[in-house]
Amino acid sequence: MNAPSGNGANTAHWHLRQTDADLPLMARTLGITETTARVMANRGIRTKNTALAFLHPVLAPLRDMHEMKDIEAALERIARALATDEKIVIYGDYDVDGIMSTVILYRALTRLGGDVSYYVPHRTEEGYGLNMEAVEYLHADAAQLLITVDNGISAVEEIARAAELGIDTVIIDHHEAGDNLPPAIAIVDPKQPDCPYPFKDLCAAALVYKFCAALCEKINIPYIEEREMCTLAAIACICDIVSLADENRTLVCRGLAVLNTDKLINPGLGALITQRGYIDKTIDAYTIGFVLGPCLNATGRLESAEISIDLLLADDIDSRVMLAKDLIDLNDARKNLTKECVDRALVELEQLPELPKILVLTDAEAHESVAGIVAGRLRDHTGRPTILLTPGEAAWKGSGRSIPAYNLFEAMSAHRHLYHRFGGHAAAAGLTLPEENIPRLREALNHDCTLTEADFAPSHDIDAELDAAEITLELSRELERLAPFGKGNAAPLFVTRNLRVESVRNLHEKNTLIFTFKSRDNKRVKGIAFGLNAQYDRAVADAGVDGAGGFTLHAAYRIETNVYNGNVSVQMAVRDFVVL
Repeated sequence: MNAPSGNGANTAHWHLRQTDADLPLMARTLGITETTARVMANRGIRTKNTALAFLHPVLAPLRDMHEMKDIEAALERIARALATDEKIVIYGDYDVDGIMSTVILYRALTRLGGDVSYYVPHRTEEGYGLNMEAVEYLHADAAQLLITVDNGISAVEEIARAAELGIDTVIIDHHEAGDNLPPAIAIVDPKQPDCPYPFKDLCAAALVYKFCAALCEKINIPYIEEREMCTLAAIACICDIVSLADENRTLVCRGLAVLNTDKLINPGLGALITQRGYIDKTIDAYTIGFVLGPCLNATGRLESAEISIDLLLADDIDSRVMLAKDLIDLNDARKNLTKECVDRALVELEQLPELPKILVLTDAEAHESVAGIVAGRLRDHTGRPTILLTPGEAAWKGSGRSIPAYNLFEAMSAHRHLYHRFGGHAAAAGLTLPEENIPRLREALNHDCTLTEADFAPSHDIDAELDAAEITLELSRELERLAPFGKGNAAPLFVTRNLRVESVRNLHEKNTLIFTFKSRDNKRVKGIAFGLNAQYDRAVADAGVDGAGGFTLHAAYRIETNVYNGNVSVQMAVRDFVVL
């Protein structure tokens, strides 16, 4: 999209997606508007079958788990352990995906009569994944079969040690495999080499959910509590930010449908929903990702993830209520720690004469578990890739978050000699390094960096350009059929040019703008923008217009259905604008 003319106008970072799909044919065939057809085409949905599956995801079939490499060996080994009463230990992880993976597998194996327990490492004391001390402990505790969930694919030495001690291991993981695979009895991971399973982006809990279905099928027992397990897998898909496409979309839609039909499908989860005030409200992907999920995650950050597992497995009401309140209290504490750390960093940044292109910050007071969250907040605030480091016992630990124009993993990989430990991907990374290497890392990354100021500006992929008259409640409700939105299925973003602003309420104390827009045919549409007040104040001042209204702008926005006091209307959720 070219930047339009006008005082201070700059839409260079608004990119209108192009498609050669036959939109009128799609619209007629599917019974939708051409606008919705364009949004679907922009997401690669081009055939009738894929479109119908996308519009009716609850009915879409899941793929055959038997296509997964090593699945038969894994099923055989676990079935044998169940038949011979071997002691089984599930080794999980402390985030929501690891928690749900552990709960799903534990519930399935216990219902099948297994002698099963679980072990989740402590984030700060043990770190991610299987460790040697845990292997020795499990051996001393007479474990015979170890099943790792949401981890294990990189634990080559640890699983080799387990084998030496007579412990067989089955891995169920979804992370990238390294050059060397662990010597496990079976590895169920679609990302490992030579795995023919066509969809590679399942989260671990989704893999475990499907694995349990295959296990029940193998021993000829109905999948016990399948609807509940699907719901837990759906929550993990949302919280682990995997692509909401293909099977993930199906699982999430099925799980949300179950949860909204029966919010007590898992009584522990129901207690959390009740304590958060959502028992009589619709649960959607936003609720999971920003209301419930952070509470489940907070236990693994500040205490032990076993608190969340205990909640989801709790048998009595009093325990569930107590644990749910504990989760909420921990999340409130996590939010306070995050805010304090962000505030300290912003003060530090304001004192700099110029912002570096790559921010490498330290905070001796920060809790290491919030480093990644804080790095993401600072990245969003500055537009710059950010790494935040906190002190550990023997070294500094850190997390980094990046922007689309900067591959953080590649950039940091060039300086591996500076770290004790390092891992990640293009958008995020984690590391441990000695304190004396922090300034060296800061200098090296900024020396290598070729980003320009243009790369730091937020960019928006626009699905379609609409006339104001096309912004209707009917279109909003039709677009809701494309939800849930997230990674791999971004909420549709539209642009309307030369939109008349009739009035604006500038609520500085809430960092909120409330617009009344007016179309050429005198139709009024409400708009709302969060966090853009400073940008708005600068824009109206630069354009020399009255900020209370009476001017025009170009707007990038999402279309939403607003319900207020029983009244239902369409609303524009403004994400960016250019005042003319």
